[in-house]
Amino acid sequence: MAHSQSSAVQVENISHSAAFKVYKAVQPFVIGGSAGMTATVFIQPVDMIKVRMQLHGEGVMNSRPSVIRIASEIVTHEGVGAFYHGLSAALLRQATYTTARFGMHRKMTEYLEHRHKGQRVPLLEKMALGASAGGLASIVGSPADLALLRMQADFTLPVEQRRNYTGAFNALFRIVKEEGALALWRGCAPTVVRAMSLNMGLFAGNEQGKEYFGKKYGHGFWTMQFPASAIGGFP
Repeated sequence: MAHSQSSAVQVENISHSAAFKVYKAVQPFVIGGSAGMTATVFIQPVDMIKVRMQLHGEGVMNSRPSVIRIASEIVTHEGVGAFYHGLSAALLRQATYTTARFGMHRKMTEYLEHRHKGQRVPLLEKMALGASAGGLASIVGSPADLALLRMQADFTLPVEQRRNYTGAFNALFRIVKEEGALALWRGCAPTVVRAMSLNMGLFAGNEQGKEYFGKKYGHGFWTMQFPASAIGGFP
């Protein structure tokens, strides 16, 4: 009886250990993706205005743009809900791109920290990690990025030219059906370059900031995490 109970406890411990390892493995991916998706819900209107202003600059729309004018035109002609056109694609982008870049960066950082045996990781290696994570993640997120751009820009086109996608997956399916699977990665090269430079500065700046502020002022949120995140956000 005692032996049976002991075996059951051992099996339970192994199960808990295996579950904990899985949890630790996926944690940076889940947290990164969840944070990105949550932020997207709040910044989607701003992103919509930004895209419309960029389209003005490319000649897709006429007249000189301003934030107030663009926002006013959207509300007047399309309604307040138009600020969230493409939200499903924006969330899918975060679920792919942001999940991948934060998760891969954390795993690569852990590898380098183990390789350096707990010593500080050199700045150049941090920059390489950020660029690698950003570039690889942008390849993963490129289809969702394309769907997002098209859904946000759709209402700027003449009525007869609008694609009228009903959601992110509808956009992806129709792009593959009408243009081929490789069309999902159209424009991927400059996107990768942008993501590499952006994430190189973001992650390296954040890590350097945490080292500096943590050593000088302690490891609190306001004394380390906040200023380090602000530095990482400048790029």
